[in-house]
Amino acid sequence: MIMNSDHEQEHKLSKDNILTTTIGDFGKWQLKISILMALVKFPIAWFQMSIVFLAPPLTFWCQKWGSFENITDAEWRDLIRPDDESSKHIGINTGYCHMKNIVSNETSKGTVQCLHYSYDKSMFSSTITSEWDLVCERQKLIDLSQITLMMGVLLGNIIFGILADKKGRQKILIICLFFQAFFCFTASFATSIWLFILIRFCLALANGGTMVTSFVICIEVVGGKWRTIVPVLYQIPFGIGNALLSGFAFYLRDWRSLHMLIGSLSMLYVAIYRFVPESPRWLLTVGRQEEAIVVMTNAAKENGVKASIEEPLKTLINTSRSSNNTLKDMFSNAALRVRCLLLFLSWSLAGVTFYAFLQYVGHISQNLFLTVALGSLSSLPGTIICVFLISRYGRKPTIISSFLVTALCSLLILSFPKGFYILDWPRVALTGLATIGLSISIPAMYLFTGELFPTTLRNSGVGMSMMFSRLGSMVAPLVVSLQDTAGFLPLLVIGGVTLLQAALVAFLPEVREGLPDTVQDVKGGGIVMERNGCNKESTRVTADDIIVY
Repeated sequence: MIMNSDHEQEHKLSKDNILTTTIGDFGKWQLKISILMALVKFPIAWFQMSIVFLAPPLTFWCQKWGSFENITDAEWRDLIRPDDESSKHIGINTGYCHMKNIVSNETSKGTVQCLHYSYDKSMFSSTITSEWDLVCERQKLIDLSQITLMMGVLLGNIIFGILADKKGRQKILIICLFFQAFFCFTASFATSIWLFILIRFCLALANGGTMVTSFVICIEVVGGKWRTIVPVLYQIPFGIGNALLSGFAFYLRDWRSLHMLIGSLSMLYVAIYRFVPESPRWLLTVGRQEEAIVVMTNAAKENGVKASIEEPLKTLINTSRSSNNTLKDMFSNAALRVRCLLLFLSWSLAGVTFYAFLQYVGHISQNLFLTVALGSLSSLPGTIICVFLISRYGRKPTIISSFLVTALCSLLILSFPKGFYILDWPRVALTGLATIGLSISIPAMYLFTGELFPTTLRNSGVGMSMMFSRLGSMVAPLVVSLQDTAGFLPLLVIGGVTLLQAALVAFLPEVREGLPDTVQDVKGGGIVMERNGCNKESTRVTADDIIVY
């Protein structure tokens, strides 16, 4: 026998049932919106990963002058190469920050600081590194540029997440799409590294808003089993976008042209405002039923569903009330506080492992374009597998098992010395398996996170989670740099942190049918009791439920 708070449970389910019966779980209307939101992942990928081609590894040396300009670069480098190897710069870019003092007549010539630099342009004709001499002591500005970008994405996740919960999903999405394209195009004309960093920060703010809002729309417009499938498949274009970015960079070979191209292509996305309406679930939740009726009527017509919309909404209109939750409400409920703590910690660690591992993969091959393209496309099978796993086994088992695969592969790589096997095939194979594990866990975590927050706080909750992920991503370069201390440390840290992620997710509740709409819908400790070991028969025990078998 089960006794619970029937009124709240019926109210929560009525909204799902009304959306299902009036517009359907998935039809032409939902397909159109889902595809458009997935395509938004292209510019998200371009902006966040473009630094790989804006500041790629380069070989550099002191610039020639005077009569030395007549000799070849190879002869010049042999002439100025310092006797002291400590003058060599080891890092993202390799070269000599000092040159042999070829002007002095003394026997012990020593070295002098390079005043200007020349660069190997066999791969790129122009990069931000070569244009603004971001080598030696100025190489840290490249890291600063990327850290600032991630900080902007972090702030954009939370700022625009909150605004989308208050002002609506559609309006905020279009604003973010416009400004990320505008600032990307503007950055192409930056005259200094500092101006470039500032403009890219503004771009990142809008990019963070685009990321969180488009994802939430995907969750809210579909129902039934499609709420599991669509938000996961939504992640696929991110990997394809990285591969396209590699192709753009291969043919352009110039950072300004690349930035201008992806900015111009991104501006085309502003036109989706004509095809993406406001989320009807959000409209119903905040009490704007009249607007919801208009959206749902158009959706039902497009889906070919013949059902009355006004009549089923009467009960909901009479029982629902406008909700205007603020960020502090995220911590007003004990169960919601626990969810926030576990999700925020897990996403912080995810930021570390995901970006640290991506940087590690970049060291496998000398062919930058091929490495990025193949690495990005390798995420596709993992995303497809993710849909099957979460549909068959649920969110938590899928996430935990994929974390364990990534952790195990990261640690096993240490068992195979680099250069010992032909083409390092065991290390490459394990790296591929670890990447597949990440491509399963990250989309599943996105879906899981969006479902655990109520509608009135969903954008804010996902935005906060992404914010903690970006905080973790800022630590990733430090993890990779541990290889300067000991070669095994980066993978050891990645493996250990991923195991910790799996442990944190184990304490979160599994998601069942129906999304929570208000803070009051999130109840109890999220304990899951299973009957006869069957997930389909499991029942969540909350503070309001008493279960007697």
